[in-house]
Amino acid sequence: MRFTEHLPESCIVPALWSRDQRGVLHELSGTLAASTGTPLPLFERPLSERERICSTAIGEGLAIPHCRVERLRNVVACVAVHRDGVDFGAKDGQPVKLWVTLVSPSQAAGAHLSLLSRIAALLRDVRLRQAVMEAPSAAAIRALFIRAEESYLATHPIRHEYHHLSAPGL
Repeated sequence: MRFTEHLPESCIVPALWSRDQRGVLHELSGTLAASTGTPLPLFERPLSERERICSTAIGEGLAIPHCRVERLRNVVACVAVHRDGVDFGAKDGQPVKLWVTLVSPSQAAGAHLSLLSRIAALLRDVRLRQAVMEAPSAAAIRALFIRAEESYLATHPIRHEYHHLSAPGL
């Protein structure tokens, strides 16, 4: 299963405008809702609840908000960049400038964990993170992730057990 299969260009925001965590979660949820034709609360509530439990900001300007949702039928991802950064509760105290959000159906725990692992592996590359933050458009950001994932898959075998969830959206 490829992460980029679940990342439509319509779910990439090259320039977030929100200035706080609540606003960012609202903006990410709105992007996911608009792209999938799903009501915004379906995304915003569980993402906000997940952040209340523990921040998904992992440091170095990066956060990976994620949750599983009851009524969702397919995995969907969102990538967003904020040029100045937003306080998102990172342990290193740095503002977050790059978000990679993953929302999966509640019954897809295995696929969810597999994709989170793939996202984390891709984002270990500082050059990728920097290129994404400097990219001029959603298309350019998606192309960067596709190239990074192709490179990753060339050295790591792909697992097919969750292939039935490969279509983006709902």
